[in-house]
Amino acid sequence: MNYKIRRIDPYWMKNPVIPVVALVGVAAGLALVNAGQPVPAIISGAVAGVAILLATQPAVTAVMAVLGLLGGLTTFVFFPRPEVVAMSALMRALSALLFSVFYMVLMDGVVLFVAVLYNLFAGAVGLGGLSLDLDADGGEGEA
Repeated sequence: MNYKIRRIDPYWMKNPVIPVVALVGVAAGLALVNAGQPVPAIISGAVAGVAILLATQPAVTAVMAVLGLLGGLTTFVFFPRPEVVAMSALMRALSALLFSVFYMVLMDGVVLFVAVLYNLFAGAVGLGGLSLDLDADGGEGEA
């Protein structure tokens, strides 16, 4: 059996307001950082992060959290750079945790953006998409 993948659906909550909140939060955060107002910029970034997390399937978020935690532990705990070695163990653990949260939100946003682009090119534009070739019997290959 040969199937074409016409649409990728990593979305969890499909309310159209959620992407708007994410985009406005990112834009407001960037504008506030440039204006020299860090506290409102952090709040805007947190709102955008929550919107991204609400828009993504929990399984995708969990995979990105595990990858972020592995990256954070590798960077700050197991193989720290010379400037990180002077930090206390608690600060390194906190850095690894914050790294994993930021990585999770950023990669969830990337997955959502890639899905939008793929759906646009494969569906609306009509370019060829991925195809799956599945075996009907589910058994072992030919001997």
